[in-house]
Amino acid sequence: MDLPNDIATCHRIILELATALEGIKPQLEGYINQIEGYIHQIEVQRGQISQLELRVKELESQLNQNSRNSSRPPSADWKKSKPAFPRSSGGKIGGKKGHDGGTLKMVAQVDKVESHYLAACKHCGKAHYQEPLNVQARRQVFDIPLPRIEVAEHQALSWVCCSCHRENRGEFPAGVTSAVQYGPRLQTMSVLMNNVYCLPRNKVQQIFQDLYGVTLNESTLQNQQQAAYQALAEDEAYIKSRLSQSPVVHFDETGFYVDKQRYWEHVASNERYTHLFVHLKRGAAAHEQHLSILPEFTNRAVHDCLASYFLFKLCQHATCNSHLLRELTALIEQGSNWAKQFHAFLLDLYQRSENGQSSIPKKQHTQVQATYQQLLCLADKEEPPPIPKPRGNPQKTKGRNLFDRLGKHQNAVLAFGSMTPSRSPQPGRTRHPTHKNQNEGQRMLPHYAGCKNLCPRTVFCIDCPQTPIQSLQGTLYRFDRRNPGISVSRRLTSYIFFWIAGRFNPEFL
Repeated sequence: MDLPNDIATCHRIILELATALEGIKPQLEGYINQIEGYIHQIEVQRGQISQLELRVKELESQLNQNSRNSSRPPSADWKKSKPAFPRSSGGKIGGKKGHDGGTLKMVAQVDKVESHYLAACKHCGKAHYQEPLNVQARRQVFDIPLPRIEVAEHQALSWVCCSCHRENRGEFPAGVTSAVQYGPRLQTMSVLMNNVYCLPRNKVQQIFQDLYGVTLNESTLQNQQQAAYQALAEDEAYIKSRLSQSPVVHFDETGFYVDKQRYWEHVASNERYTHLFVHLKRGAAAHEQHLSILPEFTNRAVHDCLASYFLFKLCQHATCNSHLLRELTALIEQGSNWAKQFHAFLLDLYQRSENGQSSIPKKQHTQVQATYQQLLCLADKEEPPPIPKPRGNPQKTKGRNLFDRLGKHQNAVLAFGSMTPSRSPQPGRTRHPTHKNQNEGQRMLPHYAGCKNLCPRTVFCIDCPQTPIQSLQGTLYRFDRRNPGISVSRRLTSYIFFWIAGRFNPEFL
């Protein structure tokens, strides 16, 4: 391009360019505004993409939940999952050495003998007369007798003294109070079927009708439940006192619905005793009632990271690391690096404390706490910051929430130094009957409207190591205290479940 040599021509060209620029200035401003609009839209979409990515991760985590990475029970797994804590491998499948087993064997004393012999000789046809019979072989058949109701009539007899000519009338036993009534064995069976064997009341009624021809009314079953509850008041107080004195007690809670109303079952247990109660609230309001031992408990309490547990200051707190390992496993499955390292760190502590049964040496405490802080720093860098919302608290990822809890409750997580078990196996096992009742056909809906204001209810279970007949006898003892042939130890009721609430309905149990 040839440029002009004189100044006048240059001025003219500059003026022409300025005029052209003035002409396209509105168009340029429109482009600039459009670009700024695109930039703003990109920023908005970037935030939406971040939220959608978080939502996708949440949905994927929900879809991939199982007993390893969440609080879901193993029965809900669509395929077998590995346990949160590693188990020793290499053992043989089946019963281990020393296991009693349940093989059916012949017994020396039988209830009846049925003899089988030929009425005539199969060789010559002569009928058997008085020829001696010899036992060539024996076979025993174990069966249950035909069920039948035994009706015992109690008669109060009188007699007149020949000396003073006054009448002397006999008295009925203490438990016989009505003209007709059900005996302690029948009451025991109905309570056990409903509570221990998790049968709904309509099924209990059907069983007694089909087997014994007895019609048990709804009110009759209710009265039997109430009688068991009153008879077990002393046992409940004993169990609560034993738990209060225990050096370590495990606490947990689980929710369920009754007539579309949410209830919470709270559990406190150790290796031998278990106590449960039901309340409308999940948090501190439930434990502040006289039903819970937590407000007065002064030893070590093992529980999850629910904030309401930490409001009670008299006890020393320890978190259940099984819950933490499941949450870390869920993050590991989403590709979290810090969760993988923290998971390995907790398992290493578990093994160094002899699988949670002893304490970590004090000389290692400083190193453990330093490693703990390093992992928290790694988690803080890796987890995205909270996303502000127009209303409410900022939105956090599950990893960020777990990071906050691990930092806030460090002493409770590292409770190995106090010889506190690193996991809490009892509560999850003892609360299962609640969900088992619901899962096995008992929907817990109100049967009639007039039963929402009832007295406290109870359901109890006999200690697992006891045999079924001991369980039956243990419950029978509470219906018939005068029976001297039954001895019941405290261990028979070491697992007793008290379900108590202010308003309930008959289908609750």
